[in-house]
Amino acid sequence: MGARAFLLSLLGLGIACGPSDQLIVGELEASVVYGTDDRLEVFNHPNAELQRVARESVVALIPTSRITRLPQGHYGLDTFLLKDERDLCPDEPFGNQPVAASCSGALIADDLVLTAGHCISTQRSCETFRYVFNYHLDGPDELALIEDEDVYSCKRVALETDSSGTDLTPDFAIIELDRPVEGGHKPLAIRPATPLDEGDPVAMIGFGSGLPAKIDSGAYVADARADRLDFFVANLDAFEGHSGAATFDSESQLAGILLGGRVPDYVISPGEGCTRPNVFDDEDAGEIVHNIAPIVAALCDEGLGGEDLCGPDACGGEPCGMPSVPGTGGDGAVGVVPADGGGCSAAPMGTPSPVPWVVLLLVLAARRFRSRQVG
Repeated sequence: MGARAFLLSLLGLGIACGPSDQLIVGELEASVVYGTDDRLEVFNHPNAELQRVARESVVALIPTSRITRLPQGHYGLDTFLLKDERDLCPDEPFGNQPVAASCSGALIADDLVLTAGHCISTQRSCETFRYVFNYHLDGPDELALIEDEDVYSCKRVALETDSSGTDLTPDFAIIELDRPVEGGHKPLAIRPATPLDEGDPVAMIGFGSGLPAKIDSGAYVADARADRLDFFVANLDAFEGHSGAATFDSESQLAGILLGGRVPDYVISPGEGCTRPNVFDDEDAGEIVHNIAPIVAALCDEGLGGEDLCGPDACGGEPCGMPSVPGTGGDGAVGVVPADGGGCSAAPMGTPSPVPWVVLLLVLAARRFRSRQVG
């Protein structure tokens, strides 16, 4: 499933404005869930550690026009429901949940949030968002309350880089918040600067399709790219809105952030006239996760990380950061190549693309398609 739906215009799929907004707080209409889906609500996930980090350390990038402080002291969401925005089939899960987030983020220091570079490119774009904790369900069909200690603004873009040419990385932004976090929110534990292995399990927490946080722990690494340490490829269940989503190793340490993958996210179901998520086989993994090690290395080079990230023993006795090995540039070997059906799948670095002009279109479209501002 696509994480960064950067081919919408190429595929002729417009982004719907959706119906009139509504103020959403607390209780939701019940959603019917059929079939299997690795995405689970935070409150319902069996891994207590992933539940904890979802509540304490995962951040939704919500446009300021979509979040309102109420007289009671908490916040409501001025938005619409997924079923209405995407014209979902009635039995699809999550249809009665709000669409509020444009991108996902991860708290890596008391006042620093990490997200994808294509989500935040300028100070102006940074200031159009609120950086929101606690955007998840607390129980069946019950949104958690979002309070003052959960909502932050952008002080500045501390570091931003978005790759050029046919390279997929670097593509990250580090946002300095208007104040250090409060209310029990804590930075994530960072994985040491060591590559994952193919077949290693990975989990992701983010806000795909703009929904409240979901935990996807049913994925594994398909291509570790251990000799590069720039990104790895996994079969995560990812959608637009997952850009910047925290991706974890088996120890619940931050291993990277989701950048993009197969598109489109939703397709019209034949004979039904409504849409369903686009489903690919696990073996056709195509979701790209930016490795955390070069991000931390860049942060430390700028003197921004402090001892907790940049000390020699910051990650359990090992360094957290390590620069990636440079790629091969514009020869078509960019880590993804077109696959049957119009998506992207993993390909070894150094393997020329059979149709490099299509790869270039993919990458150029990715550069131009910034996170959708709802509203």
